[in-house]
Amino acid sequence: MKIIIAGGGTGGHLFPGIAVYEKLKKIDEGIDVYFIGTERGIENKVKDKYGFELLTINVKGFSGKNIMDKLKSLKSMFSAAKTVGSIYERMKPDYVLGLGGYISFIPILAARLKKIDCGVMEQNAVPGLSNRVLALLGITVFASFEETKKYMRFARVVTAGNPVREKIVESALAESKREKDFTGNKNLSIFVLGGSQGASSINKAVLKMLSELDDALLRNITVYHQTGGQDLGGALSFYKKNLKIGGYEVFSWTDNIENYYLSSDVVICRAGAGTISELILLRKPAILVPYPYAAGNHQEKNAFAFSKKGCFDTIKDDENLSKELLQTISKIFYNKDLLKYMYNNLKKINVKDPASEIAGIILNKNKGEKQ
Repeated sequence: MKIIIAGGGTGGHLFPGIAVYEKLKKIDEGIDVYFIGTERGIENKVKDKYGFELLTINVKGFSGKNIMDKLKSLKSMFSAAKTVGSIYERMKPDYVLGLGGYISFIPILAARLKKIDCGVMEQNAVPGLSNRVLALLGITVFASFEETKKYMRFARVVTAGNPVREKIVESALAESKREKDFTGNKNLSIFVLGGSQGASSINKAVLKMLSELDDALLRNITVYHQTGGQDLGGALSFYKKNLKIGGYEVFSWTDNIENYYLSSDVVICRAGAGTISELILLRKPAILVPYPYAAGNHQEKNAFAFSKKGCFDTIKDDENLSKELLQTISKIFYNKDLLKYMYNNLKKINVKDPASEIAGIILNKNKGEKQ
């Protein structure tokens, strides 16, 4: 059986696809799985680590662009369509799984027109433009949130959840065997996570927040800071000069994100669906800072869906971000019951195995239902 997984660009789109890839290979090592992506996307950076073959297309995004960029995007789509058509003629895939976003649009559209079995993953509560258009063709949509159904009435929607990589699943299983004791810990470990490309506004706000913390608190804080490539130098310089901080580790990106999740008491991060899925699985309290320019404001909606359940705190990414972080971190440090409250609410969420469900449907082992 040959399966193509199409999409990527960012970790939020790619890593759920890698989770399905890992599950497919675990079920049957003889399955041939290929990825379609771009040379500039994160998929090209991690293909060797995860051992998959990447077939590249040249395509540009459409949503949120000016008129000239939209025209360039349309032109790139025609070029990508020819490349994808050639790939399908050569590979003859049995199933094509899209990961959402503009990179997966042409591969899924082409699969539908060629009557190849296909489906697309929608990580966010409110679907993006690409998936909304594809849904009109009646394809299968693997959704992470129940709220997605109302936006995709013509599609067959399977509310599977957002797949998480095998290493994080294993870490979560190990973590679930021990009960967390927040109140007995006098220190506070913070994991600052900006996503695969980093988040400059969060980086700046965290550094400003740390510079304004009182010395007694600062000495009892450890920070694991993932900055992205652009802000790495400035962050390293700040931490080296600030000798009062209890401990720190700064890096642009990590392939072992589960280690930093497990080492931290609270995470400061964006509200992408992939990150939220990992936090829920690991029952990790977090301060969410939704990306304010996300298409359809989907990160804020993601954050709201779980903050209203008491799982996370949410702070707006605006001029008051560092001040809000200062107040929230200080409050958590002196009242660890707040972490316990979030942790207990996270435990109430029923955690599914999305990768197994999606892999089962792809392999026809689980027909799935329109839920």
